Amino acid sequence: MPRLAGYALMAFIGWLLVSTLFEPWVSTKATRAVINAPAILITTPISGTVSAQYAQNGQPIAPGQTIAVVKNATVPRDALTTLLTQRLELQSHLDDVSSRLQADQHMLDYTNGQYEKYQQASLTQLKSSYESVQAQQEATNAKLEALDAKYARAMALERDGAISAATVAAARSDADTARKEADALDKNAQSVSAGIAAAQRGVYVSAGQDSNGQLPQLAQHRADIQNSIKEEQAQIDAMSHQMGDLNQLITHEQDRVQALSDYAVKAYAPGKAQEVVAPIGTQVAAGATLVRATDCSKTDVVAVFPARMTSRLNIGTELHVRVSEASRPRSAHITQLMPKATESMQNAYSAPFPYAEDGSVYALAQWDSPSPADTAPQSCTPGRSVMASLR
Repeated sequence: MPRLAGYALMAFIGWLLVSTLFEPWVSTKATRAVINAPAILITTPISGTVSAQYAQNGQPIAPGQTIAVVKNATVPRDALTTLLTQRLELQSHLDDVSSRLQADQHMLDYTNGQYEKYQQASLTQLKSSYESVQAQQEATNAKLEALDAKYARAMALERDGAISAATVAAARSDADTARKEADALDKNAQSVSAGIAAAQRGVYVSAGQDSNGQLPQLAQHRADIQNSIKEEQAQIDAMSHQMGDLNQLITHEQDRVQALSDYAVKAYAPGKAQEVVAPIGTQVAAGATLVRATDCSKTDVVAVFPARMTSRLNIGTELHVRVSEASRPRSAHITQLMPKATESMQNAYSAPFPYAEDGSVYALAQWDSPSPADTAPQSCTPGRSVMASLR
């Protein structure tokens, strides 16, 4: 038994010497390796307070998905205030012109009523005058016919020597006077008839065609009101068009202010949320990271190899990677070799690089094929330790 125990102890010491002194010099395995993936930093372009957070650790995110809402109460509203003030002033002018237009419209209706009333009265007066002149014409024509008959009889009696020439001359004078009177009445009747026709068209040559000259004044007043209504309507149309443009500007500015006051931060790439950096209630500055996510479509392997294997490592060298002891090995090819990983380089990945001794080499390798079914759930786990070795 003592001899067997001595043999066992010597075998253990030999195995320990081989595994610690000789195996590292002949082994092709990496001292340490982890799965890693590029980091997606979802940041806020404005400062404020996180009022809503929709990302959860380990949950997938899609492009365009709202990740968080940042509330900013200090958004400048000077432009919106100026536009609202301009709209109030324009609305005041528009209401004033509309009130004047309504008043002028009422005045025009009243003036039209007065004009029609005076026009009817004037036409009635002119027609009465025309009828009177016609009556005078009929009487004068009858008188003229009687005097012409008297003059004809006087001439016949003078030829017979019954009356003197003076009597004939007197009869002729009376007939001429009656004819002149008839001619004057004809001209007066024509004048009154023309005045009636003009009055029916709304034309008044002189104020003497109506009793007090109201119709020409009403016609002029009506024309002035109609011109005022046209000008006011043109002003209303112009201000309404301006109001429409101003309302569009106000709507756009309100949308801008609302968007900046409650800014929805959205994802710009697919991935999986790894860390919610700014939960609800966090005060953030412009450019601050809200959520760190992982681009699972670009996972790779970061392996640390000892300095003695530097000569065997090149771009394109194939690695065998096991995610776990029970999983099948996967192939990967080295895409980048680095003597050390800077802080800026490591910040571009979801997990920090593994520790490396002086002289060690970082090897970044990409998978050769899509993840098999047995390793797919584990392939997007940045920081997970794996086993990597040269082929």
